[in-house]
Amino acid sequence: MAEIVSIVGTTHHPWYHKKTSAPEKELTEDARNLLGWSERVQESFARTNPDAVVIVASDHFHQFFHNNMPQFIVGRMASYQGTFYNEIREFDLPRVQLGGNRQLSTDIIEAGFDNGFDFAFSDEMRLDHACVVPSLIAQPSLDIPVVPVLTNCGAPPIPKGQRFVDLGSALRNAIEGSNSVDRVAVVFSGNLSLEVGGPEQMMPYSVDPDFDVQAMDWLTGRDFDALVADSTYERLMTHGNTSFQFLNMISMAAMQDDMQIVHAEAMKRRGSPAPCFIYEQKSEVTQ
Repeated sequence: MAEIVSIVGTTHHPWYHKKTSAPEKELTEDARNLLGWSERVQESFARTNPDAVVIVASDHFHQFFHNNMPQFIVGRMASYQGTFYNEIREFDLPRVQLGGNRQLSTDIIEAGFDNGFDFAFSDEMRLDHACVVPSLIAQPSLDIPVVPVLTNCGAPPIPKGQRFVDLGSALRNAIEGSNSVDRVAVVFSGNLSLEVGGPEQMMPYSVDPDFDVQAMDWLTGRDFDALVADSTYERLMTHGNTSFQFLNMISMAAMQDDMQIVHAEAMKRRGSPAPCFIYEQKSEVTQ
């Protein structure tokens, strides 16, 4: 049976590559912080040595729209192309190719039936920056195959907070029930309070600093009552018009179970802080 050896919760900041690829003397404080975060995640991957990565993220209306919007969809491909044209144009993100694991994808889909999830699946999925940036952060060589699980965090009606609690538990059961791999890392891609395209975009302060502090406490304390209560559509809109991707962080906390928190931080940035979480098995941490 597969073992979940690490869980990572991370930003998918679309300017990550452009910021961190600048010459050393031109690196901003934000870029150095992002590089430091990437180094931490890579150290965790080196320590835990996963042979597959499940990425829980959200498509940014690149391939799913209101004419056909799955709430939860699993990629089931042997390999994935990454990055759309507008992301290359706007963010200078590179095109990438990531290997896949069709059997692990199929195991997750089939186990979903027994864990309360009828996952949609796709044999024609392209990955946008919500999957590409966490991959560049965690494994810049892109050698480890991935299984993307995309959630609807942007097209109302969106699933309720409890559904994301259930997703974390269901994915854990599905992964641990698979015989297709031995060691799995799970990366959750999301944010805290965030505004995109609204009046507070690009401001030098957080959209909702009180929520950022509370959310970090709720996540580290696994206070699912508070997380669910504050993750309705109406409440999330008060934390910024793109705060919905915080829902993926709820699934991260639900998957944790008895794993140990190695790192938990709201990375200070100009603008909204970035969630930075690493969990590992206690045996891995003490080695």
